[in-house]
Amino acid sequence: MTDTAEAKESAKLAPLHSDTTPAKWVKDNLFNNVMNSIITVLLGVVVVFLLVQSFGWIANEEWEIIRVNLRNFMIGQFPSDQLWRLWTSAFVLIATFGIGTSARAHNSHDDAAEKGLVIERSSLLDLLSRFWPILVFVALVVSFAKTWPPVLGVIAGVSGIVVTRFAGWALPAPIRSRAISMMAIGTIVSLAVLAGTSGLVALSAGIVALAIAASELSRFFEGSDPKSTAIRTGGPIVIGAAMLFIVNAVGFEGYGWEDWGGLHLTLFATVVGIASGMPIGMLLAIGRRSELPVIKGFCVVFIEFVRGVPLISLLLFSSFILPLLFPPSVETPETLTRAMIVIALFSAAYIAEIIRGGLQAVPKGQTEAAQASGMSAAKIQRLIVMPQALRAVIPAMVGQFISLFKDTSLIATIGVAEFFQYVAISNSQPEFLGKGLQLVTYAFVAVGYWSFAYTMSKESRRLEKQLGVGVR
Repeated sequence: MTDTAEAKESAKLAPLHSDTTPAKWVKDNLFNNVMNSIITVLLGVVVVFLLVQSFGWIANEEWEIIRVNLRNFMIGQFPSDQLWRLWTSAFVLIATFGIGTSARAHNSHDDAAEKGLVIERSSLLDLLSRFWPILVFVALVVSFAKTWPPVLGVIAGVSGIVVTRFAGWALPAPIRSRAISMMAIGTIVSLAVLAGTSGLVALSAGIVALAIAASELSRFFEGSDPKSTAIRTGGPIVIGAAMLFIVNAVGFEGYGWEDWGGLHLTLFATVVGIASGMPIGMLLAIGRRSELPVIKGFCVVFIEFVRGVPLISLLLFSSFILPLLFPPSVETPETLTRAMIVIALFSAAYIAEIIRGGLQAVPKGQTEAAQASGMSAAKIQRLIVMPQALRAVIPAMVGQFISLFKDTSLIATIGVAEFFQYVAISNSQPEFLGKGLQLVTYAFVAVGYWSFAYTMSKESRRLEKQLGVGVR
């Protein structure tokens, strides 16, 4: 091989721009000829002009409309005398998920150490780099607060995240192994404090109990002792049910979600849509590939019908038409409850098609090899097929989650005041009419949507990198 060929080969293997300084990169890419130089200068002037105008608008614009309506944007018309429920519920969730996620991280490190792998523990700076968009939005919200309680609440929440992170890591191994159960029980308690023991919490508790059972029963299929599996499965469910009974016994009626609003409702609707749509979508995807005509036909009809109808049409149908189909003696669910069901089913239909694409990407030879080794169909799906399918569709799945987060603004069409709807409500207030403040409210809401959507996108790329999607 000649010296020239060796140089070209080494150039191909060298990292991109490994020996390029910023000044050299600018010269080679932005000012490498007359035309590119002219375009660069013109675009630079436009960008500087827009930045100057933007900073001037931010400094001189009237932001009082945000300060006055900040509470509406965040929590809607939640009663002042019930705010303690909201704060308590939030702190319970922070403590539960802070301890639970840290405990699971410690378990993962222990498993990696047993296998001879080296995994560095993420620091607080890593968490800051991962969730900085949300922290920026929180700082923006706090800057508009007129009183100290919201500021102190945010400080306490951030402090709680730090404390629970170390507390979860320090738990003994037997307790850390029940991290999922702890998070499930904490979710039940949080909902019970916030919404009481109404149908909402009963439904949520049932879903959480099924999630606990599915998680713990997976150990049985891996060969664990049936008796110990039954104890692990039934224990958290009994504890959660006992907590709900105690909450109901002391008259903790809570505050039903029909009057929720603002960003609080938007985030809750998104979580419900994702948490409920994901398992339903997985079942629909598996059912569509079934060889049983009845199951396959039902899944195909459901998926194609829901995907062929706009979400706004389904919401309007559930709100205005569906109650007319029931006799007067039958009490239909409340408006927001029906909207949540529609969002969950709508999300499930799209998730099912995404997962079906991942299932088709798994080589058929792996399934045949697992069958030849004597594995059951359920075990093949859970241990071999589904992990690979979900890994392959992470970008599309997160894209659907982001789309669902933004689509929750459509529930305003049925009279529910969510985050985006308060733009119109704020601009129509008498003291702000005719002042041209629409851009202010739209900008504030846009930052809120962007912070959560961009964070989900960042976490998706981080997960793809960890799992080596597209690399191995």
